[in-house]
Amino acid sequence: MGYTHIVKSIRHSISETDYRIKIAIPKEPAPEEGYPVFYILDGNAYGVLFESVVMLQAQRTEKTGVPLAVIVSIGYEQEEIYSPLRIYDFTPQSEVVNLPERPSGVPWPTSGGAQEFLEVLKKVKRMVRQEVEIDVRKQLVFGHSLGGLFLVQTLILEPELFTHYYICSPSLWWNQEQILQEALKITPVESVIFIASEQQQKHKMFENAQSLYNHLKSVPMQSVEMFTSPDENHMSIIPASMCQALRFLMKNK
Repeated sequence: MGYTHIVKSIRHSISETDYRIKIAIPKEPAPEEGYPVFYILDGNAYGVLFESVVMLQAQRTEKTGVPLAVIVSIGYEQEEIYSPLRIYDFTPQSEVVNLPERPSGVPWPTSGGAQEFLEVLKKVKRMVRQEVEIDVRKQLVFGHSLGGLFLVQTLILEPELFTHYYICSPSLWWNQEQILQEALKITPVESVIFIASEQQQKHKMFENAQSLYNHLKSVPMQSVEMFTSPDENHMSIIPASMCQALRFLMKNK
């Protein structure tokens, strides 16, 4: 087992730093229905992690529930794992933006580009279909922190863009819970949803994630699950939740 990697780029609308799109295609022949595809936001940080975990789990799919999949890491043409551009890409537009002071005291970068980033993801999906046979029934997307916030926005605006959502520690506090208030009006969507959150109370991370989960759980016929642990923090919740998330998401729909 292993991957063949294809790297492409897309111009960013407000920066000379391009998006870097790394498509990891399993070397094994694709199944008849095509490969599932896992789209990973903040690909510089999490792409390799997903490649490794999926490859290990897929050694015994019958036991783990995790199949071989194409891993699409959506990041930026830079060495740093987190780009300030993610704040623009993952956040909603608003006439008024009220944010807490950053721990560093540095002003917040430009925000409000989520609608544009949705269009970027559509381009990425077209790129992937040109490179490999895919299973259109299994199009998973992962986002953490502000990336998780973006996925909640996607559920509101274009839920059909992906079939499976892995929303990890979403920053629903953004702009006085702007997106959370809209999300609490979501009606049934066909997508399968997994939410993970640490139980630390900074920025009401757990309370807000629990509110989102409780709402989705109350929606008739909605497939949703939540993972939490008192022992995890904003970063450790990612590896702690991954296997359960992928197992739940891949066994549903």
